[in-house]
Amino acid sequence: MRIRNHILRKLGSACAITFWFSAAAAQGYTCELQPNSDCRNADLKGANLQYAQLYESNFEGASLEKANLQYAFLYNSIFQGANLQGANLTSASLSHAILKRANLKQVNFYHTNLLGADLEGADLQDANLVRANLKGAILKGANLTSANLKGANLENADLQDAQLQGANFEGTITDNCTGCP
Repeated sequence: MRIRNHILRKLGSACAITFWFSAAAAQGYTCELQPNSDCRNADLKGANLQYAQLYESNFEGASLEKANLQYAFLYNSIFQGANLQGANLTSASLSHAILKRANLKQVNFYHTNLLGADLEGADLQDANLVRANLKGAILKGANLTSANLKGANLENADLQDAQLQGANFEGTITDNCTGCP
């Protein structure tokens, strides 16, 4: 019964993803339900992309406000200048992703893999980064005001010139971290 429910959840998720990608294609975008998709400037507000396999895709300038990207595989993807405000990326894989100057306010990155991700100049105000893996991540000039980094891994991360007012660093791993408090 448990396995059946898991499969049904995945199928429901795939249907929702197909719907959103069809809507994106109808608006003139070439977003497809596969790796290496071109979703530049796509309007995917509120999209359900849970479990999506969209690694090495381009979401530059896209709007993904309040999108559900839980457990999504987005490694090596580009989100430069994208708007993900309020999105849910719980347990997503974003290793080596490019999120430069992205709007990541109030994003839920709980237990998300951001290994080696480039978040230079990103706005992570009020973001939930609890238990996130930010090992080797670039956060130069990022806004981490009031972000929750409790238990996050910041080993070898670069936080030079980052705004850290009110950020919670309780229990973080900060070995060889540049600019960490």
